[in-house]
Amino acid sequence: MTMKEEIETAVTEAFHKAQDKLLEHTSGSRINTFHVTDFVSPCLRKTWYQKRIKKPMGRDVKSILYHGLIVHEHSQLSHFHEVTMCYDIVEDKSYTPQEVSQMPWQKTLNMITGTLDDLMRVNGEYVIADKKTWNNKGYVKLTPDEGYIKQLSIYRVLLEKAYGIDAKWGCLLYLDKTHDLSESPMAFELDSIEDTKTFLLKNLKELQGFPDANPCWLCNGKNRQGKIYCPYLEQCTRDGRTDRLRL
Repeated sequence: MTMKEEIETAVTEAFHKAQDKLLEHTSGSRINTFHVTDFVSPCLRKTWYQKRIKKPMGRDVKSILYHGLIVHEHSQLSHFHEVTMCYDIVEDKSYTPQEVSQMPWQKTLNMITGTLDDLMRVNGEYVIADKKTWNNKGYVKLTPDEGYIKQLSIYRVLLEKAYGIDAKWGCLLYLDKTHDLSESPMAFELDSIEDTKTFLLKNLKELQGFPDANPCWLCNGKNRQGKIYCPYLEQCTRDGRTDRLRL
């Protein structure tokens, strides 16, 4: 290896170590409960596997998460920023992260944790704002992703229980990584608190059993690269995955 190549390799490896350090610090601080993203996955069986089968994170996934962490940590939209809340779905009760971290694991089985990005107030209305980085790749985003709408609706429940604040609106700020993080804000009314509580109870029941597989974009390879995004496809197939979409 030439000196030029050794320098380039050393610099790249140092950057990867910096990425890993930030990601390890962030994941290490996560409370051992369900998280909001667990409940909005298009396939709950993938969430079920994630809780039981640890898979090494690929460099491409690390890069995506690293980019998102930088944007979130250094783009504060309001004084109410990066606030973590815990909620017992069955008890319908809020807890602080400190309280949950001291609980025995048996008492956290019905608990969900979420970190709200920013809470803003616009013309007297509370608005839950969340930033999402994405790659345009020639697509035009016309509507917000359904999973993200659900995610912000869950934050509405956690926020109301923890602080008595009811935010009826959400706004996703899409930031296009292929165009210098150009902004595409999309505001929408959030699902009702009662509907979201019903959704949480339903998904909790599924996750505490063995959820049906839901073949979708995560594992069907129907994209330009034919890429599979779920690392549990082989295990899922062994466990009886079918190609029938669950309605």
